[in-house]
Amino acid sequence: MTVRTWTVEQVCAGVREALAACFPDGFWVRGEIQGLRKSAAGHVYFDLVEPGASGRGTDAKVGVVVFRGPLRGIEAVLGKVGNLALADGLEVRIRGRLDYYAPQGRVQFVMSAIDPRHTLGQLAADRDAVLRELAAEGLLEANKQRRLPLVPLRVGLVTSRGSAAHHDFLHELDSSGFAFAIELAQTKVQGVDAHLAIVQAIEYAGALDVDVVAVVRGGGAKGDLIAFDHGDVARAIANCPIPVLVGVGHEIDRSIADEVAHSSLKTPTACAGALVSRVQSFLDGLDASGRRIRTTLEERLGREQERLDADTRRLGRVAGSNTQRAASGLSGQTERLRRSSTRVVDVASSSIARTAGSVQTLAATRLDRAETEMERLVWLLTAGSRRRLDLATLAVDHAASLVRVVHPARTLALGYSITRDPYGAVVRTVDNVAVGDSITVEVADGTIGVDVITTRTQTNDEEMP
Repeated sequence: MTVRTWTVEQVCAGVREALAACFPDGFWVRGEIQGLRKSAAGHVYFDLVEPGASGRGTDAKVGVVVFRGPLRGIEAVLGKVGNLALADGLEVRIRGRLDYYAPQGRVQFVMSAIDPRHTLGQLAADRDAVLRELAAEGLLEANKQRRLPLVPLRVGLVTSRGSAAHHDFLHELDSSGFAFAIELAQTKVQGVDAHLAIVQAIEYAGALDVDVVAVVRGGGAKGDLIAFDHGDVARAIANCPIPVLVGVGHEIDRSIADEVAHSSLKTPTACAGALVSRVQSFLDGLDASGRRIRTTLEERLGREQERLDADTRRLGRVAGSNTQRAASGLSGQTERLRRSSTRVVDVASSSIARTAGSVQTLAATRLDRAETEMERLVWLLTAGSRRRLDLATLAVDHAASLVRVVHPARTLALGYSITRDPYGAVVRTVDNVAVGDSITVEVADGTIGVDVITTRTQTNDEEMP
């Protein structure tokens, strides 16, 4: 009996026919997006995993491809229905067909449509569930009860270094002219495991010697901002021992992070502006208090002076009347009346002098106290700002030294290279590129453009060079 030997093309055709027999028509599948990437040709690739499995590994996943043509319609539907976009961590219900891609020997789901209402409903249900849990744990108002300092000049900033949100926040503080001191807690703000990175950054910032923690990010689709609806991020904010201000660029909706924060601002710029306004209000209050103290003392001195003048005139009239009555009376009473008038005048003069001295002493004491308090507050503000500025300068110098030591140019000079995909991201594994992609190889003295003809994954049995 002859044993049949299949060719590779026959095997591929058999797999394709078997898939067509099992799944003759398009069908719907539900899952969570993981590892989304876009090729230079405009196609989108991602894995579909069981909901909740993203970031912790899974034994079940399906590779999905969305070709450029259908992608435009899918993105239009998502944007129109709910400002959505395909993104890691988003639960979706999608329609398509199974196909066997022979050049790479893999089965993939070719996506053609999406049900945006499923995603919107799931996001709303997840949000409501998290809010109920936080309310039951008593965390919705926890951070709001933290006392925000009158002069919050020391800021722990949680954001992505070099992002638009980072730039806008710092620009607003720098423009104020106040001596803000910033401690950056670097974190990614979207993508797989973004919520874990944000939690770590908030905990790090909360342990710093700062007055306030600011969590900021620019705007984006709901899928891009999904990390700020995660319960772990909300708990990190609620339990932070320092007041947390959230400035995430939502156009309409509020995230759960906004609900639990001490203060919620619409944008990173507005978040920084709130801190500037807080400091400015304190300084304005100092000026107003000084003016009120000065006005009160001047009014008090004026009233005391008027009372003193009135007492002097009244005593003068009494003394004159007594003198006239003494002159018209018996001559024997003249001397007695004269002595009596003299005593009255002396007592009145002494009382007036004591009253004037007490008023002047009280006024001088209150003015001295007010001036001393104002000088103390101004000194504290100036000294604290100068100290934080010095510390920030030392930190920047230290960071610059570290950057020079680990700069990629030193590694490139040793003969190594850096490979980047069409979007400039570093290629770490074969799965990061596909046949047909145009990639760039960076060496010490320039870059080399490369088109991917084939890829091969190194197995465990192969020895590393």
